[in-house]
Amino acid sequence: MSDPLLNLECIVQRDPEIIAAEADQDVVMVSIASGSYYGVSNVARAIWEAIEHPKKVSDLIDDLASAYNIERSKCEEETLLFLRDLLTERLLQVRDAPSA
Repeated sequence: MSDPLLNLECIVQRDPEIIAAEADQDVVMVSIASGSYYGVSNVARAIWEAIEHPKKVSDLIDDLASAYNIERSKCEEETLLFLRDLLTERLLQVRDAPSA
């Protein structure tokens, strides 16, 4: 399942136009542009918080695999799925990693 816009070398950041607020253990996000709202909890919330500032996808996966003691390949698969969902819903900004 390859996505040319999203790979391990990309830098991701949540869209700054999205308004987010805590609600108990969840984070609720509202897109002013679309009028849609979304809620996340647990690991999805951790990802949302981690991408407040630009972060390389591979670094995000490394951090999550370590924090949740999960096999890296499974973490990569699940994280990319979630990031693709955020991208589809226009909650995520993606850019190529700078050239070394």
